[in-house]
Amino acid sequence: MATSHESLTLQLQQQERLHHLLSSLLNRFLTTEIADFKKRVDQSLAELGHYFAVDRVYVFDYDFTNQVCHNTFEWCAEGITAEMDNLQDVPIDVLPEWVNIHVAGETMYIPRVADLPEGSDVRAILEPQAIQSLLAVPMMQGKSCQGFVGFDSVVSERTYTEYEQQALQDFSNALLGAVERHRIEAGREEAQRVLAEREKELIDYQEGLVRTLLRLSALRNNETGNHIERVQDLSTLFATILYDHHHPEVSPLFIEGIRLAAPLHDIGKISVPDAILLKANQLSDQEWVFMRDHVRVGGEVLKDLQTQFPQNYFIQMAYHIALYHHERWDGTGYNQGLKGEDIPLAARIVTIIDVYDALRTVRPYKPAYTHEDAILAMRDMEGAFDPTLFELFLVHQEEIAIMFDQTFKAH
Repeated sequence: MATSHESLTLQLQQQERLHHLLSSLLNRFLTTEIADFKKRVDQSLAELGHYFAVDRVYVFDYDFTNQVCHNTFEWCAEGITAEMDNLQDVPIDVLPEWVNIHVAGETMYIPRVADLPEGSDVRAILEPQAIQSLLAVPMMQGKSCQGFVGFDSVVSERTYTEYEQQALQDFSNALLGAVERHRIEAGREEAQRVLAEREKELIDYQEGLVRTLLRLSALRNNETGNHIERVQDLSTLFATILYDHHHPEVSPLFIEGIRLAAPLHDIGKISVPDAILLKANQLSDQEWVFMRDHVRVGGEVLKDLQTQFPQNYFIQMAYHIALYHHERWDGTGYNQGLKGEDIPLAARIVTIIDVYDALRTVRPYKPAYTHEDAILAMRDMEGAFDPTLFELFLVHQEEIAIMFDQTFKAH
């Protein structure tokens, strides 16, 4: 029988394996030429099919204007009959239950088709295809469902963990962004009149795709009240304050960079098991090793993107923040032990904001502090913060507190 440590290690390995697969697929979409797009999607579906040991992986588009849906991409395991040609212009009203679940942003998960009621419309469609288990993950653009990614198990039944379902949800959303990019680029020559608008969409696509990496960790984030959004808003505000005080390293580009990069500070928490993230009591030495390793994992994830885009200012800043936001001014932080101004400015900013927000909110191991108590606690953290930045933080603490309250209520 596996020990608790062995179970944690196995869980970590499984989650990291899926995380790195999805990250790799997303990174490829960032650099795929328009001519290779279909080939890239087909390859990605094949890799997902092999990873999950399923028999068919496919993409469906919903066309609510014409009230039809159609299969646009498909991969099948050897010996499995392809269905794409048979699934074009399918009336949406054939599957009202299915479509309603997706429109609500929820996943259709059927571990065992044989367990569906005899008169079920869904069962009547799946059984003729010999499907034993199904996972159909909606592709969401905000609150709008544009289609879904489906996983069919024909040879044998297949179950999915909640973590796998959530990770695939985020991948499906990113795949939708890639499809939109493909459509935009394919139509550029025919739609010059909307070139400026579509260029903005391409920029938004790149930002959204990178943010999907964040979601792979945020879906397991144990911190309440949308910590990620608050760190983003407060870091942007503080960078703006530094700019107004003529800090030599802060420019409008820096402010925009930290707005986009700060939410990625804890992306490495994808590697920390829930048993540790949600633990209410003091962590053991071994658990602290797992927890502290999230900065290394976050750095590795963003280093992969940095290799793809070595000149991208936003990705460079995100890499620095993820890797160094637990360093301390006095050099006693982790995991590099950087000291003073060797710690990049963006990381020093997020360090202050991250600690402030952690103190102000409920965590499994502590209640929420008032603003005044949080400031007192931070004053006692000698050597933790850049003293110049912290002094300015104290000068503008009222603005910080107001922004915290506004963002907390908004999210």
